[in-house]
Amino acid sequence: MRIAREIRNKIQAVAAALTILLAFGTAAHANVRVSPSSVNFGSESVGSTSTAHTVTITNENRRRITISSIFSSASQFSFSGPSLPVNLNPGQSLTGSVSFKPSAAQAYSGSLEFKRSNGSTNSIALSGTGTSSTTGPVAPTISSQPASAKIVVGQTATFNVAATGTAPMTYLWKKNGAAISGATSSTFTTPAETTADNNAQFTAEVSNTAGNATSNAAVLTVTSTTVAPAITTQPASQTVIAGKTASFTVAATGTAPLTYQWSKNGAPISGATSPTYTTPAETSTDNNAKFTAVVSNGAGSATSNAAILTVGASSLLLNSSASSLSFGSVTMPSSGTQTVTLTNAGNSLVTISGATVSGAGFNATGVSGVMLNPGQTATLTATFTPASAGAVTGKISVASNATNSPDSIALSGTGVTAVSHSVALTWSPSASTVIGYNTYSSLVSGGPYTKMTSTPDAATSYTDANVQAGQTYFFVVTSVNSSNVESAFSAEVSALVP
Repeated sequence: MRIAREIRNKIQAVAAALTILLAFGTAAHANVRVSPSSVNFGSESVGSTSTAHTVTITNENRRRITISSIFSSASQFSFSGPSLPVNLNPGQSLTGSVSFKPSAAQAYSGSLEFKRSNGSTNSIALSGTGTSSTTGPVAPTISSQPASAKIVVGQTATFNVAATGTAPMTYLWKKNGAAISGATSSTFTTPAETTADNNAQFTAEVSNTAGNATSNAAVLTVTSTTVAPAITTQPASQTVIAGKTASFTVAATGTAPLTYQWSKNGAPISGATSPTYTTPAETSTDNNAKFTAVVSNGAGSATSNAAILTVGASSLLLNSSASSLSFGSVTMPSSGTQTVTLTNAGNSLVTISGATVSGAGFNATGVSGVMLNPGQTATLTATFTPASAGAVTGKISVASNATNSPDSIALSGTGVTAVSHSVALTWSPSASTVIGYNTYSSLVSGGPYTKMTSTPDAATSYTDANVQAGQTYFFVVTSVNSSNVESAFSAEVSALVP
C-alpha cells in the first residue's frame, strides 16, 4: 500500500506540473508547428478535472515570432502556460498544458488557438465526453499518444503520454518492447542519445485495477548532423554618459546547445556567458572600448562584429529663461506675479534643493525638491506684494546640484498707494410729497442701470465712492412716495473720473 501511494503521488504531481520549455530546435523550416494536432480527453466525470495534456508550439521559421494570446474556444477546456506575449526565436518552443472539466454529461469539442502578433493562428483540436459518476473503476484509455522525436547526437528526447480512467494509474515505459528501469511516470526523458538508438520505438503501458492500455509507438530519430553557429543579429554600438551601464545583445542560429562568451578589447569577461551582456557603471576610461561575442557549439564557433562603447562626460547644467524680473508699479494691497522656466540643459539628473528670496514683498514657489531629467523643465512662480509705497529690489537664488548653481534672478518693483475716487451728485427736491430718493448708475448711456441705494434716502445728494479712474459713469435718480411707488428716471447725467 505504501508503494502504491507513492506511485499515485508521483503520478498526480507529474500530471499537475506545467513544464515551460524555451529550447532551440534542430532546424529552421518555413512554418510554425503545434504538437499534438489534436487531444482527445476521452470520458471524464462531470465536475472533475482531467489529467493535464502537454501541448507545444514550435517556431520552425527563419525569423522570430511572437505568441500574443492562447485561448480555448470552449470553456470546458482550459490552458495553463507562461505569461504572454512570448517571443520565440527560430527553433524555440513554448510548452503548456490543457485540461478538460465537463459541466454536463455530453460530448464536447473545441480548439486551442495560438495567435501570433501578425494575426496568424495555429490550433489544436480538442474533444472529450462528460459522463455521470460511476461507482465502478474505469480501465485506462490513452487520450494523448506520445509523439515521435528527432534529435542530434548528444541530446535527450522527452516523450509524454496521457490517459483517462479511474485513479490511481501506473505507468511503465518500454524501449523496443523491453521495460525501462525507473521509467514509471507519464513523462520519460531519455539519456543523451547516440546513433545506435536511431529508429528506437518507445511505448507506454498505463494500468489500474480495471485493466491496462498501451500507447502507440513513438519513433526516435537520432542524427549526427550538427550545424555550426552563425551570427544573425550583431551587437550594436552604444553611447552612454559616465555612471550609466550599457547593454549589448547578440543572436545566432545553429544546433543547440549554444554557448556564449563576451570579450572586452579581446579579453574574455568573467561571467558574461549569455546572449545579452550589461556592463557595470561606466567611466571615461572605457570610452571607445570594443565588445565582441563568441557563439559556440560542438560544430564550431562564430565571432560577432565589434560593438564600440562611447562614454561621454556627465554634465549638470540648470538654465533659467530670465535673469531679471520687473514687476513695475503694483498698487497696494494687490500683488504682481511672473514666472521663470528652469531647464536641465545637461545630460544628467539635476535636483533643485530650494529657492532663497531677498527683498521686501518678494516671494518664489514651485521648484523646491524638484528633480529634472535632461531636457525637462520646471516653472518658478515669483510674486511681489508691496507693503509700503516706493521702489524695492531683491533677488531669487535657485540652489541645485548643477555646476552653475546658484542661479540668480534680479527682482524689482514699485509699491503704489491706492488713490480713491468719488462722484458727488445733488438734485432739487421733488415738488410732490416723497419719502426719499433712489440713485442708479451705469457704464453705458441709457442703462441698464444698477441701484446704489438699498432703501429710499431722504437726502437730495449722493456720493459714489466706488468709481475707478479713467471710466465714464452715467447716473439717474427716482423719487418714492409714501405708498412706495417709484417715479420714472430723472434726466441722465454723466461723469468722467480722471
